[in-house]
Amino acid sequence: MKSLFEYLLYSLIFSLVSCSPKMDCPLEDVLKLAGKNRQELERVIEHFSKNPTDSLKLKAAEFLILNMPGKYTESYEAPWEDIATVNLRWTSSSDKSRVLNTYKIGDPIRRYDIDHITADYLISNIDLAFEVWDDKPWGKHISFETFCEEILPYRIGNEPLENWREKVLASFADLNYSLKEDSAVTAVEACTRVNDILPRFRMDKDFSNMSFTQLMATTRGTCDSQASLAIFVMRGLGIPVTFDFTPQWRSLPTGHSWNSVCDSTGQHISFLGTETNPHGLHQGNTYQKAKAYRKTFRNQPIAEIEKQHIPPLFHDNIVDISSEHNNMTNVSIPIKYRQDIQTGFVFLSMFYDFEWRITGHTELDSDSIRFKHVGKDILYLPVYYMNEKQVPAGDPFYIDSDGVIYHLNSDSSDSLISFNSITSEYDLLFYDRMINGAFESSKSADFSDSEAIHRISTLPMLHNKIKLKQPHTCQFIRYKSPNDGWCNVSEITFYDASGKVIEGKHIGTSGSWDNLGNTGENAFDGDIFTFYDASEANNSWTGLDFGEEKEISTIQYSPRIIGIGIYEGHEYELFCWEKNGWQSIEKKIATEQTVKFSAPRDALFYITNNTLKRRGNVFFVKESHIFFYN
Repeated sequence: MKSLFEYLLYSLIFSLVSCSPKMDCPLEDVLKLAGKNRQELERVIEHFSKNPTDSLKLKAAEFLILNMPGKYTESYEAPWEDIATVNLRWTSSSDKSRVLNTYKIGDPIRRYDIDHITADYLISNIDLAFEVWDDKPWGKHISFETFCEEILPYRIGNEPLENWREKVLASFADLNYSLKEDSAVTAVEACTRVNDILPRFRMDKDFSNMSFTQLMATTRGTCDSQASLAIFVMRGLGIPVTFDFTPQWRSLPTGHSWNSVCDSTGQHISFLGTETNPHGLHQGNTYQKAKAYRKTFRNQPIAEIEKQHIPPLFHDNIVDISSEHNNMTNVSIPIKYRQDIQTGFVFLSMFYDFEWRITGHTELDSDSIRFKHVGKDILYLPVYYMNEKQVPAGDPFYIDSDGVIYHLNSDSSDSLISFNSITSEYDLLFYDRMINGAFESSKSADFSDSEAIHRISTLPMLHNKIKLKQPHTCQFIRYKSPNDGWCNVSEITFYDASGKVIEGKHIGTSGSWDNLGNTGENAFDGDIFTFYDASEANNSWTGLDFGEEKEISTIQYSPRIIGIGIYEGHEYELFCWEKNGWQSIEKKIATEQTVKFSAPRDALFYITNNTLKRRGNVFFVKESHIFFYN
């Protein structure tokens, strides 16, 4: 590191000559912002200016101070025991405000670092960061730039500040010693050793910002909590680690966070703190995503434009790391719509649950929009962001798994699109959940003497009718779900030998998934569009008590359906995406299991069953076939 030190010393002397805190320069601007706290920041600069051997530490101090504006702690002014209890109770309570009021925690308080941070805190943070950088075998491979971003920062997010470096070194003293003494250990190997002994987390949601101490004591939270704990410990031991994330999965309602460790060549290898080691498989490197980002300490807005023209995603300090991930491609599309007010940027929105969620950006070109390193098998829309609203800049487009782009243009010529029965490939998305399910009879209500009279071994379609080889006599009958089946069944009917329906009183496991009301009674209400969705994936069942022994000859059942298949006599409405959003094309009544519409052949659509008030997934015509985007 000596040559690097000499180079940085020279550049530092040059910068001090050309710009001092007393002159008009970025550092002086930050000191002015500090107001009454200016003397604390100046004391840090003065401390590291006394000794020429501390010149690199002085440069590190300047890095922290220059990028301090906007950093803050947001926490509750209450004992940690109460905050921890509230965090846990949030998960099981639907009324969070009542929980907060009961514990008298109040609202979170925001304290900006530039107004409150002390010189002693910054000096200690810098000294300890340099100590672990210098005493580790891999330190000589870590550049000063990497050190500043991935070891030096005194905070990760908006957590309460504490002397976490001292606590890490105390808690992991033996491991720290072994890493210093192993001259051959790499940063990646050290990362694995540390990750192996970090406490395992139980996933929980809605936790407030937690410090290192709070994370170690709680070991509950989201992937953000896991990634944060790993960063605290790794950086505290001199291992360069980052906080990476994707803002939105392709097929899940949220995004995800993970970590990366920088190796001796400057490459980043992903892992998930407390869970998966470098080079291992985890959601961050296996799930489909549109973009990936890395949080930085350096303040680097994407553009100096009004905040109302920048999506919230890009209010944070992040860099695009999508190029580090697989299944990405570049795309160039024409600019179709222009705005009177131009910010110079176009944003990339991906489709999820009938929302366009911003996930990327690019600078506006003169004739086209070029997005680099975007995920495949995803539906997108290029948009401007004006006054906190998305405005289309072009047509939606889909990138398939081979990187082929399908431009979904509502200006294309009309064509007759025919929808036949699509239940087999679309409406029956849950039919495999009945495989290995069984109909069981019993003479007792607890089914202690249960006997399987029919087991489902193949994928069921609608209205499966099974005639038993021999009539079966019982008082109690049930359908028992297979493992991971959630007892998903739409309709069940039992018949006697004369074809008469056998009635009974409903029995079975109680409740429904997420308390949405899809209980076991739905399987016997005569409506194929209602269904049972159990609260537990395994060992759930629904059945009937006949009141006395009855003879069953035939069983009819249907799997859970979405209800958007084509059903005779139902009214359907076709919607098409146009510049101003979804527009209704036409309404039609289905004849038998067919409905036909005249619509732009290359556009993006969805169809609703107005009779059932249900909306289907979006789709478009791909290679002469209807392609549903799920």
